[in-house]
Amino acid sequence: MGFAFAHRQRVRFGETDLQGVVYYANYLVFAEVGRVAYLRELGIVYERDFLARGIDFTIGEANVRYRAPLRFDDEFDIRVRVGDIWQSSWSFRYAIDRADGQHCAAAWTVQVVLDRRSSRATRISPELREVLERARQADR
Repeated sequence: MGFAFAHRQRVRFGETDLQGVVYYANYLVFAEVGRVAYLRELGIVYERDFLARGIDFTIGEANVRYRAPLRFDDEFDIRVRVGDIWQSSWSFRYAIDRADGQHCAAAWTVQVVLDRRSSRATRISPELREVLERARQADR
């Protein structure tokens, strides 16, 4: 499967460690940046499509596999696609690649839909499921 969506960033000094390499935990921050940009691209508005409906989502799982370092001032792309979709959760897959094409990290997260009143997992709405399914098909 490919990645139809990419969001370009540049490594900031504060995202690096003493060796000038991006600190490992910042790759999850990059995934969040990509996730929010991708949801926006899909037409999903957090306030309208989650909060106003009495639901929210949280991250139930996150994983990063590191391949090559990013360094201060490197331009890179955060590529995002929809992975698996279950009853109350779905996954996003990420490829974090330097602008020169070097693959630096692969990541995934699992988003769990929550009922805001009870904080318990709840089913993905039919509207959200439709958007996610359509996006998943676009990346095949």
